[in-house]
Amino acid sequence: MDQEFLDAVRDIIVKETKKIVQSETRKIVQEETKKIVQSETRKIVQEETKKISAQVEENTQILRALESNKDIQNARMDRMEHDLAQLLGSNKKIEDLEDRYIHHSHRIVIDTSEAVEKDAS
Repeated sequence: MDQEFLDAVRDIIVKETKKIVQSETRKIVQEETKKIVQSETRKIVQEETKKISAQVEENTQILRALESNKDIQNARMDRMEHDLAQLLGSNKKIEDLEDRYIHHSHRIVIDTSEAVEKDAS
């Protein structure tokens, strides 16, 4: 009977020890898994942040180039408007001159009070 009692106690101790070891192993595995997941997540976030930062920088450069191009195009448009205004002004002057040429009049004054001699030499 003593042997049976010892065997029963031994079985209980083995079962309880297995439960404790399994429980502790689960805790350790969960903690290590959590650390690994956090570490990998951190790496992924850093990599994605670098990619996003690079894309943002590229987009910023593109926008700056477009703004610069817009400023150049606006300056060209302003210059074209100025040139067009000059051409319109010149065209108006030409039209006025043509109108005066077509509708002109002359005033001829002949003064006969003195005779003027011209040398034929």
